[in-house]
Amino acid sequence: MIHISHIKPLRRTSWLMFAIAVLAITAVACGTDDGDDGGSDGGGSGGSGGFAKISEPEQTFNIDQIVAAGFKKNKDYDVTGLEGATEAYYGFFGADPYNRQEFEIRLYPSHQVAIDVGVSFADESSGEDAVILEDVQRWDEGLTQRRQCAGNGGHHSGKCDNAKYGDYVVRGNMILLCQGKDSAGALQNCRELLEAVAGTGA
Repeated sequence: MIHISHIKPLRRTSWLMFAIAVLAITAVACGTDDGDDGGSDGGGSGGSGGFAKISEPEQTFNIDQIVAAGFKKNKDYDVTGLEGATEAYYGFFGADPYNRQEFEIRLYPSHQVAIDVGVSFADESSGEDAVILEDVQRWDEGLTQRRQCAGNGGHHSGKCDNAKYGDYVVRGNMILLCQGKDSAGALQNCRELLEAVAGTGA
């Protein structure tokens, strides 16, 4: 083993500089290996925990696929005024028949039309900032199902212009609005229905 005390001053300085350089290179290499976990969730924008709010641009859904997954269709909406949409439905989904969540399904000719036209209508109809009143909403079909009351006064004296749908997702040609008191809860409900649809092979 070489002792630094036995090395001449000039050589000792050079040896120390060399040792420091080696340690620095090793530290950088280790940091690079640890920091690169590779890949991404592959989904579109938004969402969390690997669940994208917008994704599957090539997918085309129809109402029969959603019903086959357990969605209980309750109403067929007239899409007059819902720009670009071809169909819209209201219904329920949930493993517990006594605790099903409410959903609104809007179908478009393509993913691009859903993005270009449908998203602005979905933003208007969901989330904590939405005001579900006839003179505010551009499309007022299904307004009763889309809103809920807040406050202590119930339906008659409470504030009943709040959005029932806490958020929405876009999957292919479909915009799915999901019940939830906030975005996180709504997106979880969206996720459960979409996983059921995926389980049917759709």
